[in-house]
Amino acid sequence: MRILSISGQNIASLAQPFTVDFSTEPLAGAGLFAITGETGAGKSSILDAMCLALYGDAPRLAGGSATDEVPDPSGDTIKARDSRAILRRGAAQGWAEVRFTARDGQDYIARWQARRARDKVDGRLQNVSRSLIRTVDGQALASQLSAVNDKVVELTGFSYEEFRRTVLLAQGDFDAFLRADTNDRAGLLEKVTGTRLYRDVSIRIYERHDAARQAHESLIQQRMGYRLLSDEDRAEMEAEHAILTEAHQHGIVAGKALQTELDLHTRHAAALRQLALAEAGEAQAITDHTAAASERTQLARIDRAAPLRAPWQALRASETRLDAANMALARSQTLATEATGKAVTAKQQADQAEADLADHEAEFKAFGPIWDQAASLDQQILSAAEEATDAESHATRAAQQTKALHEALTTLQAEETNHHITLTEAETELASLSADAILADGWAQIRNQIAEHTAAREAQAEAEAEAAKHTEKLAGLAQELAELNTQVDRDQKAEADLARQSVDLATGISTVEAAHPARRMGNLAVLSSALADMIRAGADHANASTDLANAQESAEAAATQLATAQSDAARAADDLVRAKAQVAALTAPLERADLAASEAAQQMRLRLEPGAPCPVCGATDHPTHADAALADLAASLRNDLATARMASDSARKQQAEALRQQDRATAQAKQADTETARAGARIKEALNFWQEARLRACNTPDCPNLPESPQDASALPALAAEVARFQQAETDAQGELARLRQKLTLLTGQRESLRNALVGHGTTREALTAARATAQNAENLARRDAKAAEAQATRLATALTPILTAVNEAGALEDATLADRLTTRVARVEGLRAIRDQARAALTALAPRIATATSQAEGAIAQAATAKAQAETRHAAFLGLQAKRAGLLGGEATATHRTRHNEARKAALASVDHARKALTTAQTEAAAATARVEAALAEQFQSEQAHDGATTNLEKALSASDLTSGVLDDLFAVPPDAVDTLRRKLRALDDALTSARATLISRRQDHAAALADGLPEDPPETLTEKLAELEGLATARSQRIGAIAAEFQHDAQTRAGLAGLEARIATARTELDVWAAVNLAAGSRNGDRFTRIAQSITLDVLVGHANHHLADLNPRYRLRRAADLALQVEDRDMGDEPRATRSLSGGERFLVSLALALALPRMGGKGGLASTLFIDEGFGSLDATSLDLAIDALETLQSQGRQVGVISHVEAMKDRITTRINVRKQGGGKSVIEISGLA
Repeated sequence: MRILSISGQNIASLAQPFTVDFSTEPLAGAGLFAITGETGAGKSSILDAMCLALYGDAPRLAGGSATDEVPDPSGDTIKARDSRAILRRGAAQGWAEVRFTARDGQDYIARWQARRARDKVDGRLQNVSRSLIRTVDGQALASQLSAVNDKVVELTGFSYEEFRRTVLLAQGDFDAFLRADTNDRAGLLEKVTGTRLYRDVSIRIYERHDAARQAHESLIQQRMGYRLLSDEDRAEMEAEHAILTEAHQHGIVAGKALQTELDLHTRHAAALRQLALAEAGEAQAITDHTAAASERTQLARIDRAAPLRAPWQALRASETRLDAANMALARSQTLATEATGKAVTAKQQADQAEADLADHEAEFKAFGPIWDQAASLDQQILSAAEEATDAESHATRAAQQTKALHEALTTLQAEETNHHITLTEAETELASLSADAILADGWAQIRNQIAEHTAAREAQAEAEAEAAKHTEKLAGLAQELAELNTQVDRDQKAEADLARQSVDLATGISTVEAAHPARRMGNLAVLSSALADMIRAGADHANASTDLANAQESAEAAATQLATAQSDAARAADDLVRAKAQVAALTAPLERADLAASEAAQQMRLRLEPGAPCPVCGATDHPTHADAALADLAASLRNDLATARMASDSARKQQAEALRQQDRATAQAKQADTETARAGARIKEALNFWQEARLRACNTPDCPNLPESPQDASALPALAAEVARFQQAETDAQGELARLRQKLTLLTGQRESLRNALVGHGTTREALTAARATAQNAENLARRDAKAAEAQATRLATALTPILTAVNEAGALEDATLADRLTTRVARVEGLRAIRDQARAALTALAPRIATATSQAEGAIAQAATAKAQAETRHAAFLGLQAKRAGLLGGEATATHRTRHNEARKAALASVDHARKALTTAQTEAAAATARVEAALAEQFQSEQAHDGATTNLEKALSASDLTSGVLDDLFAVPPDAVDTLRRKLRALDDALTSARATLISRRQDHAAALADGLPEDPPETLTEKLAELEGLATARSQRIGAIAAEFQHDAQTRAGLAGLEARIATARTELDVWAAVNLAAGSRNGDRFTRIAQSITLDVLVGHANHHLADLNPRYRLRRAADLALQVEDRDMGDEPRATRSLSGGERFLVSLALALALPRMGGKGGLASTLFIDEGFGSLDATSLDLAIDALETLQSQGRQVGVISHVEAMKDRITTRINVRKQGGGKSVIEISGLA
């Protein structure tokens, strides 16, 4: 790969477009060229542009943290490692371009570009754009970021890191490599050669070996857990399986027969239970129906009060209106009194405000001339105060600056003294710690060996503890097996004892069942139910007969009321017709009389003159002249009309009341007819119910003599009590039977539990035996691991003993704090070295700072004295003006004084306006309040009249009823929804009673059908017990059959698995042996083992290539690798005496590091050798002779077809390297590139 040209614009300080063309003169013919310029001019920016164009990254971006952020002119922040951070500040866009020759011999152009939105300098940064173009045909090969990177790597053969190591020679890294301690050299070598891969390989080898070991141990554990059946065991289990299967089939047949008999008992018990529930439901319905008698009475009263609701509501409305009118009158009278008082007060306040305004106006005019004089002095004082303040501030700053400069000088001098002391102490202490310095040089390897020894001891302790744990577990398993055998004997004896007790209980149950057969209880229940139904039917028959008599009486009363109401309605209708006729006859004369008596007619009559025509009718005769007579006539007619209208209203009300009475009487008659029919139906229903219950009772055994008619039901309660006593005796006997059967069931369950426990004991014994075998195998493996860890710890102790003896730590390897103590000692050495280097650097930097600080302190003293004198003069002038001003306005500021009086004047004017408005408002409100009082009085009078009328109407309505006003309040207080709910409730109670009686009849029929099917001889408890026993035996047989099948299946799987397990174990053992050998050679947990091997080989190859270049640069020295990664030089002038690299001078070390850097490209990536190389700073440490040797050696690379660029700001380079790329500062952070040399 060869770089042909580098171009760009706005890359860091390189603001103007630039091009460095290596294919044209003077650079084309130069094997060596220099990139020169002042520090910060932008020499490295050329290399940044090259890397940006090729890979989208730059060397200067690698130093920061990946999470660091920097501000951007757009206001956003970007990551410090973002390639757009190289864009020059104040630039809207920037680009970098490289033309290069790839491995295929073709030329390509790689371009990188960044820009801001809208091409504005403060626009948001846009995404980077990249491209790769083939120059021969201009074809774009890639335009996406990752695609361009991949294509560049393919064409050049270098990744970005390989490019940096191969083209940008890491001379600085190799200089640090030569000066580093042994423990730091591995990291530097890994950095510059890219050998991280070997560390990853070493870790993967260790992990693969560990996985193979675990897989092999897992297979061994599986083999230990296998258990096979013998032929004898299999034959016994097959015979047992056949016997159990046959017994299981017989058990199924017997169980079905028992279940059929039990179903008959279940059906009978369900029918009896449903019958009892139906009887209880009927009794509850009767109780609920009887309990609702008071609610029926209440509903009847509500229905009778319904016609009175309208006059009752009118009275309540008039009361509400009257209360509201009284409250409104009281409130309006109070407000009127308050409004009158406010009006008087407002008049007084308005007069006072007018007087205050006149006083403020006069005072404001008197202060005018005084304010002008004071304002002039205020302006002069303000100017003098500013001048005095400025002068005093200047003097204060000068004094502070003088003090600060003097303190800074003192601080620098003290710091210089401290650094001298620190340097001396560090050098003295380092000289006394020579042994610790040797330890520090090899500390990385020693620390790893100590850690591995500690890990081995810990592994040994863990393995020994694991073995002890398994030994303890083996003892525990043996104890559990012994205890299990004892428990088996105990459970067998208990099972035999329970079997004897079960036989005794079965005998007792048979004796009780013979004395008290189960069917007797059912017969007594039927008889008891029938007697109860007969008692209820007799009571229903008596109640229905009473209701029938009441309904007939109510019907007779309703007929009488209906006749009376019809007569009253006819009489009221006649009265209403006569009253309407009289009203019609009086209405027209009254209207004519009102017209004649009106004020307009009176005025017209006054204008009439005898003999003159009337302007209305034209008549000359005017008979009506007496206005008083007309008024009397109109009043008389009005009174007659009012009397006629009152008669009409009275007749209408009487007619309405008669019609309401007629409706009530009709409704009462209908209700009486309904009640009569309902009572007759209930009598018939009760008689049917009686006969059905009597027939049922007579069909039962031992039925006593029963009455024929419901009227003779008085003897039934005594018979029912006698039957109840018989039922109680049978209940007690059945309870005893239930207790005995429950006890037998409990014993059967306990026997089954013991049988299951015995089966479980066998399973537990097998599990304990397998666990004992597993624990024994685990114990053996743990003891083997303990021995291996002990051997590893012994080997490491042997290697570490000489090293620890040298630092007085012999025998301390087992001490857990050894590594911490040695780390402290190594850190002490490294800290002292750092302190020494820091002190030297600090002393060099302090010298010019102390000289500058001394000069600045002397100049500041003179400036402070001058500033102090000026401040005193300005302050005296300021005090004089203040004394003159103090005599005016009492010293108060002019603006404040004028504003205060002006605000008082404006406040007085505002007060006058406010008082006038308040007076007007108060007078208006007083007049309005008076009007509201008059309106409230009128409303009160009308409300009282309405209340009197409503009271009279309600009293008339109540007079025809048996209700009072208080009763109406209580009845109408019940909400309509509550009345509807009560009505629905009573209807539901009637329906519920009917439904309960129908359900009872149906349940009696079901019970009779169940009795007709017959009952088995054995009671349900006996059948249940037998069925449970069969099911328990069936469950036990099923479990045993399943266990035998599982044993057969497990044995078959074990035999099949064991056939392939041995082969898997052999394969795993072979794989483990292979990985164990590889792990022993190159594997480690942290990857150090293979990394050190690879780095040693890499260092040997690197040293070989470097010695080839070192022979040209400095033939006196030759590199060689010592133990581990230690590097030494052989001094050929001293008989090939080996020397430490630290003993080389600065120039010698530069030449050696340059040789290493030139050797590194020969170990580059897939692209082979790069034709263009760049070397950064370092030539300043060479003398003239060494510089000539270095330059000559670099020029010889031209014969290999390679070109070397040296980045330096050393002036001597300009004379020795004629071809130069000079980066020159222009100011403002800008630089330009100039190329010079022999064309």
